[in-house]
Amino acid sequence: MRILLLLGETESSLSAREFAFDLARPGGLSVSGLSGIDLSSLTVPMIGGIGASAYQAKLEEMRGRQARENNARLHASYAEACDARGVEFSWLSFEGDPAEAFRVASETRDLIVTGHDTTFSVDRAASLPELLSNLLLLSPRPVVVCGDEYRRPRDVLVAYDGSLPAMRALQMYALLGLWREARVHVTSIAAELQLATRRAHAAADFLRSHDVHCTVVPIETRVDPSEAIRIEVVDRGIGLLVMGAFGHRGWSNALFGSTTRRLVERPPCPLFLFH
Repeated sequence: MRILLLLGETESSLSAREFAFDLARPGGLSVSGLSGIDLSSLTVPMIGGIGASAYQAKLEEMRGRQARENNARLHASYAEACDARGVEFSWLSFEGDPAEAFRVASETRDLIVTGHDTTFSVDRAASLPELLSNLLLLSPRPVVVCGDEYRRPRDVLVAYDGSLPAMRALQMYALLGLWREARVHVTSIAAELQLATRRAHAAADFLRSHDVHCTVVPIETRVDPSEAIRIEVVDRGIGLLVMGAFGHRGWSNALFGSTTRRLVERPPCPLFLFH
């Protein structure tokens, strides 16, 4: 399996790096770090007045120099981290359109790993949920989104709502065989226990057909599903959450379902997402 790691300097970016290294180390899997510069983020709005264009050019030159220094620092930091953990160094870099760079890089990879606030913009102004939804649409690969803290997964929670994205995420998780040694719990959340139970057992039956042993945890509640999932993650010490566009509205083109969006904004643990 080949992993594409989006590089950054935030806490969640470092957490994503540890996740990718942990996943790669036992089986000698390949990890490639991707960093770069979104050239559109270097542009400074034109300010009127005499000398405005010269001032604008100077600001853009300064921002470009800062972005390239940051990229060089990321390169050195990632190389050092790879050496310290015995992971083969592989680094990809770009200057241009992040979406296109991501599409090309993910074409030959199996899994994308990123921090929840990793971005290629100089200002880090992009809304990550929107960015991630676009990345998911651009790539047929699953994405793992990490929060600020990371611990090696000993328990995995599959949140399943019977939607097409949830079915696809479940299948991709089973086929990739991530964290086979972990305990797997399957939950479904609904206002009616019968519905939650049926969905959870359907997902569990699928996993067992792929030799994934799991327990079933149906939840009957009317609270927001994202809060119910957070409670399960904390109570069970979950290290990886598997889900599709889990939520009342499901998936809509370039937007996450409402539940998934809330969890991506503040990941309680690494989230395995697939559309």
